[in-house]
Amino acid sequence: MNVQAQYRRRIARLGAQVLDLSLHGLRINSADRLEVGETVWVTLPGLEPRRAIVMWSHGFLAGCVFPEPLHPAVYDAIIARCGG
Repeated sequence: MNVQAQYRRRIARLGAQVLDLSLHGLRINSADRLEVGETVWVTLPGLEPRRAIVMWSHGFLAGCVFPEPLHPAVYDAIIARCGG
């Protein structure tokens, strides 16, 4: 998967590469180290920012869960748009 996204934590807006995406969350290669339990706002291509909670973090990799899962049609559109 090759999806470029942005995320916001506190006041900083940073870029990230989405390595895995599902209806319920994502794994990202982030620009900085995220903390477990932290809330970030992820902007995926063509979508408004979406709240995600960091469930695990190892270096610059992090796994996040969406408290409100993506709708299947939205997920399919992201995958189609990004060549997945």
